[in-house]
Amino acid sequence: MYAPQPQPRQIQALSQFTVTKVACGQNHTLALTQEGQAFSWGNGGYGRLGHVKQQDEFKPRNIETFNQRVPVAPDVAACSTTATFCVVQVGGQVYACGKWKSSGDNTMYPKAFMDLQGWNIRHMAAGATHYAVAADQSTITWGQAGNGELGYGPSGKKSSANPDKVYALEGVHTHQVACGIGHTLFLVKPGSKQVEDLEVYEPAVAEEEALPEPEAAPAAKGKGKAAAGKGKAKAATGKAAAGKRKAEDGEEGAAAPKGRGRAKK
Repeated sequence: MYAPQPQPRQIQALSQFTVTKVACGQNHTLALTQEGQAFSWGNGGYGRLGHVKQQDEFKPRNIETFNQRVPVAPDVAACSTTATFCVVQVGGQVYACGKWKSSGDNTMYPKAFMDLQGWNIRHMAAGATHYAVAADQSTITWGQAGNGELGYGPSGKKSSANPDKVYALEGVHTHQVACGIGHTLFLVKPGSKQVEDLEVYEPAVAEEEALPEPEAAPAAKGKGKAAAGKGKAKAATGKAAAGKRKAEDGEEGAAAPKGRGRAKK
């Protein structure tokens, strides 16, 4: 395991290349170069690094599938928790490796992702288990979701094993997409009526109001009563003690004359 890095450091293995795009998954990284190469490193589980073997790589390693024969496009890449995506220059075909569905086998090296064949992919992003693509005049999403992050609407499907259009944005030019753990953002071209008709997001949580300070009077009053009661109890005790002393003094005073009378006898 690597030690934490408190400040940026140069990645020496990539110093001789012109890196044009980087993408990070939970435990792995992909870097694309202007020369058409793709480098991956990190956790090799599920074949997400594309090196045929499920082996961890502690420094960037060239993915052999993308050499001079199949160079990658320099500006489209995405990494989810267990999968890696990029686009090749010839034909704009999307390639993927790893595991991008909850069921099915792992893909140990990059293969053509036929579900997006024919689309002109402009931008792509991945969350933990869901994906988003900006292509032509459409926005496409798929994957496992539980918070509406696929954008299919309140009555639409919650998850999708295969790519599907976000019909609320159909016909709208989407510049970029971004995916978090449970949400998705779309950067779209403004000005169209369809965009203007979209609902405006407003935070559901109201601003916190300053709460008034709790009144101390009732507590003080209660304490005063308790103290007064305690004082009265002490006073009563003092009066009882004084009465007892007076009674004892009275008994002594009554006994003294008898003693003196006997003495005279």
